[in-house]
Amino acid sequence: MAGTGCKIKLESVSKSFDDKIGRTAVLDEISLNVYENEFLVILGPGQCGKTVLLNIIADMEQADSGTITFDPQSSGQTGFVFQRYALFNWKNVLKNVELPLKFKGAEKEQRQNTAMKYIEMVGLKGFEKAYPSQLSGGMKQRVGIARAYASGNDIILMDEPFGALDAQTRYQMQDELLKIRSKEKKTIVFVTNNIEEAIYMGDRILLLSNKPSKVVKEYVPDLERPRKNTSSQFMELRDEITANMDLAL
Repeated sequence: MAGTGCKIKLESVSKSFDDKIGRTAVLDEISLNVYENEFLVILGPGQCGKTVLLNIIADMEQADSGTITFDPQSSGQTGFVFQRYALFNWKNVLKNVELPLKFKGAEKEQRQNTAMKYIEMVGLKGFEKAYPSQLSGGMKQRVGIARAYASGNDIILMDEPFGALDAQTRYQMQDELLKIRSKEKKTIVFVTNNIEEAIYMGDRILLLSNKPSKVVKEYVPDLERPRKNTSSQFMELRDEITANMDLAL
């Protein structure tokens, strides 16, 4: 569960983009806190600005207004898991995972030892010399998760990391991520448009409206882990969030 310290604080963050019809507001004064070691899910309908919000937190885009404050210990450094894998095809698994350590100037032995630790943790031991073209979609996303953890950052941002996977692989990856999280405590901000995934994964869920996005409601699932998506409590919460998401459209 989450700690009591606030790792990220967003206050009145807004963002607009120019398009063919003028300027479109995407985020409308978003305010939220992300707490230490929590698994925060940002849930919302497609194209509502969830990825834009995550990119702003990661400093890959700039907000038009508002402020983002990080816990001084994190220094604004985050690991990032992309939906579309974002692996370098000419680098093998080991080289892809150790890349953030190389950027930080870590020595070769340290890079390799750290990378191998997380390659093992995500279940890819024996594939460290394989290239992305030799991996399935689920395996590629395991590489992305290993790379984010190997970065050493205590905040990890995940942009619909399982959205491109088939249903069976998606369920497997959800369980794998929760197992990894039980071993390595990190603060995770996880974006999805899948209600069941949000309930299954999250310590806390923030529901966004359609754009310009606002925070519609917060949910804290009072469900014992491992969660069962067939339980009556799970289905009741799913129905409640579905009703509110329909209102948010």
